[in-house]
Amino acid sequence: MLRHTFIHLPGVGPRTEELLWQEGISTWEEALRHPLPFLGPWHRQRIWEGVGNSLYHLERGDASYFANLLPPKERWRLLGEFLGKAACLDIETTGLEFGPSYITVIGLFDGQQYKAFIRGRNLDEFPREVRRYRLLITYNGIRFDVPFVEAEMGPVLAGIAHLDIMYPLRWLGYRGGLKKVEEQTGLARPSGLQGLQGYDAVRLWRLHLMGHYGALKTLVRYNAEDVVALWPLAIFIYNEMITTIPIPVAPLGPIFRPTVDLPYDADLVAQLLASP
Repeated sequence: MLRHTFIHLPGVGPRTEELLWQEGISTWEEALRHPLPFLGPWHRQRIWEGVGNSLYHLERGDASYFANLLPPKERWRLLGEFLGKAACLDIETTGLEFGPSYITVIGLFDGQQYKAFIRGRNLDEFPREVRRYRLLITYNGIRFDVPFVEAEMGPVLAGIAHLDIMYPLRWLGYRGGLKKVEEQTGLARPSGLQGLQGYDAVRLWRLHLMGHYGALKTLVRYNAEDVVALWPLAIFIYNEMITTIPIPVAPLGPIFRPTVDLPYDADLVAQLLASP
């Protein structure tokens, strides 16, 4: 879809992009070959220059160039070109405030493998590992995950594109927390872990610090379920959004929730759910 995109170009908004599509100009290469007589000379020149820059940055695999130019709602367009270089990210913390609170677990999932970075164990490996990716996928990460990581670790995410799927999901009519959206889209997590909420992750970390044997593995499993949910949701968004544009674009797929085969303490989960 990115090669069909024009709204990131100077002077191009949704209406001009729609006009280009209506005139049969559906790719950057077609725009370079077309005289664009329906646009003024200044506008034409800016589009041609912008397309040239786009081809250059795409060849270099620079997803952040496009993410910086696209509105948050439109960054789903990156998925077609960069899904193979993407990772989903979700963090667990001791609270919501930067400073007094700190990160306990960072989870990454690249469509194949889940990796947990845990405070006191391997959290310091995260900055090196995350540099492998060109695109990060989060839910509400613009307001929470990314600022939290940057506040604690510095600019370790600089130069990596960020797709916060909460924004296109809202445009599609899906609102609420991640668990609610999972249910609305038919991608709910296993029943044994349904009901756990963000504050339960805080409680699990406290129990871990107190020496509870099953708390940490349950926290990691909780994080893993959050992270892997982002992958099929991102594909779902892409496939839904391409149906709203008047040019043919091949869907991504298939859409299914990856299975997480990590242990957790079912008795502890039951206790947490029984004592909110």
